[in-house]
Amino acid sequence: MSIIYQSKHKITLFPRGVSTSSHSDKKNIIVRPPPKSFANALTTSQFTNGEKPDYQLAVKQHNEYVETFKKLGLNVIVLESEEEYPDCCFVEDQALIVDNHVFFPIPGAPSRRGEQKSIIQTITPYMKSIHWCKEPGKIDGGDVVRVGDKFYIGKSKRSNNEGISQFQDFLTKLNFESYIVNVPDYSLHLTTLCSSPNSNLLLIPESCKNDLKFQNLPTSVEIVTIPDDETYGCNTIGIDNKVIISEGYPTVKKKLIEKGLEIIELPMSEFRAVDGSLTCLSLFYQ
Repeated sequence: MSIIYQSKHKITLFPRGVSTSSHSDKKNIIVRPPPKSFANALTTSQFTNGEKPDYQLAVKQHNEYVETFKKLGLNVIVLESEEEYPDCCFVEDQALIVDNHVFFPIPGAPSRRGEQKSIIQTITPYMKSIHWCKEPGKIDGGDVVRVGDKFYIGKSKRSNNEGISQFQDFLTKLNFESYIVNVPDYSLHLTTLCSSPNSNLLLIPESCKNDLKFQNLPTSVEIVTIPDDETYGCNTIGIDNKVIISEGYPTVKKKLIEKGLEIIELPMSEFRAVDGSLTCLSLFYQ
């Protein structure tokens, strides 16, 4: 395991809407640049016609992603790329961290399971407790969305009933409620379709308003629907009164500005080419 960069900043910010991240302070972010083998990353071509990502442009976009968090004051830990794992930059799938308790999943794609080793080595020393998914359970971090203090877990091609059940047991022990959401077959993960940029908002595509069943949402939460042609833009990262969004989604930008939020736009075209979104590229812990 090799950490190639670690920034040092005073932390005063509060990331949210990022998979398992709460609205309390998260001080550290783990990222990993795309490897040279990135063009071979897995994809369903949900957002493209099958074109391959450009490696050099992906690296440039990832650098901008990393610099954004540095400027916002987070402690950024950059892991070394692993050429044998084309998807290794999508670190979100490899650990489910809840208030510094970690559940290490078994990723749904067998080719991605080797990516986890360096992440385990990096974050384990900082965790209050460590839990492991067991076969035949499978679950990806990208299938978990935290809205306030409730968790919504996507049943998808990558996350099965047994994996979800084990993660729900983990959450129950931490006194959290959790609910299953069936992910449409055309989508890779639950986070591919939605995010909670702050404790009062949930972004989803218009066509999914009836298909994605979010049971017992907090009464303060407003569902904000986005046109289907901006589905990719529904994945966001909220930090205090700022929201990081993907570049090129004007309705997402407009609606979030109307909610009084400050927008940071980042180019994500090369990650979009392989179904990757903003939240896929990071892991947060206290």
